[in-house]
Amino acid sequence: MKKKQIVDLVTAIFLIICGGVLLVFPLFHFVSVKPIFMAILGVYGFLNLIQFLLTKEAKDYEGLFTTIASVIALIVAWRLDIAKTPWYLALTLFIWIIMMALIKMKKADYYNDRHDSIWILKIVTLMLFILTGLLATINLYYEADVQILVLGFFFLVHGMLELFDPLTNYLMMKK
Repeated sequence: MKKKQIVDLVTAIFLIICGGVLLVFPLFHFVSVKPIFMAILGVYGFLNLIQFLLTKEAKDYEGLFTTIASVIALIVAWRLDIAKTPWYLALTLFIWIIMMALIKMKKADYYNDRHDSIWILKIVTLMLFILTGLLATINLYYEADVQILVLGFFFLVHGMLELFDPLTNYLMMKK
């Protein structure tokens, strides 16, 4: 595996683990939404910055754009009181989903321009990401323990969708 694929794999596994852990947090009454959401976005942005630094020679800016989107969402989450107003949390997540969807669409277009058949997988995962994100955003208007569960499901599914890219690239390279 290349370094980029390893970082992609680590990022996807991080999201899956975070999603699974978030699903357990309400059982222990740990439902502080703001630090949990900001920590996940911060680490996700940092991992994508590492991915960009490993691939900047290849002119692959997906990691940089994802880091910028995560930093923007972090700033919005920090400025708004997402812990007390569920609407602000939904707005922050929606802003991040829109930025991430644009980044993923640009990457799918890149593969389409190169006549690489992986662009179809990118479009399918993009549509599933948008659907999952919209469903998560709609369901963030409840109390904190439900918000943590919804974020847990969202990051779990997002991690699973992110897992397709490094695995597909690895299997195509072995071919």
